[in-house]
Amino acid sequence: MLIGISLGPGDPQLMTFKAAAALRECTKVFVPGEMAADLARPYCDPVLLEFPMIEDPKELDRIWHENARAVAGFAAEGMVGFACIGDVNTFSTFSHLKQVMRKGWPEIRVESIPGVGAVPAMASRFDVALEGSFEVSDGSPVETVIRMKATRPLKLASELRLRGFDDFILGTRLCTPEERIIRGELPEKSDYFSVLLARRRRL
Repeated sequence: MLIGISLGPGDPQLMTFKAAAALRECTKVFVPGEMAADLARPYCDPVLLEFPMIEDPKELDRIWHENARAVAGFAAEGMVGFACIGDVNTFSTFSHLKQVMRKGWPEIRVESIPGVGAVPAMASRFDVALEGSFEVSDGSPVETVIRMKATRPLKLASELRLRGFDDFILGTRLCTPEERIIRGELPEKSDYFSVLLARRRRL
């Protein structure tokens, strides 16, 4: 099993209890950089993997597969962690590693632990309130839309289809005992604490 562990924005006190527990429980923890390693060290002995900032696609592919192979060798035998700064599913090295793992080693289960990402950390440190809709981008094309308070998911999906989005996931009361995740046919109405994720399908 491979578990992505979110370490938060850098303050050790902003790491979640669940992330700290996972770091202790994993038989091996991999990290993509020294900052992540420093945050993980109080709980484990992290192994640093190199992910150099280069543009050669063939060399990048070789490095990704080499690192994935190293992780898979341990994840096939027990619970292995890959710990990243911020949130592991938001602009993260873990997201790409997960894609490589699922293609090359589909038998290995992959899960993740959410954490405090760059956006809430920024809002706190800048002393600003994100009270309305906002855009977050790394400069790449927008392939995903997230709608909070998705009480009318079927109507929202119909509107988003007109903009080219065709893959939808609805989540209600996420990370609680009442959590419900719907992939496929969406209901007409949903709970106030619902989130709709819309993506353009990748061919």
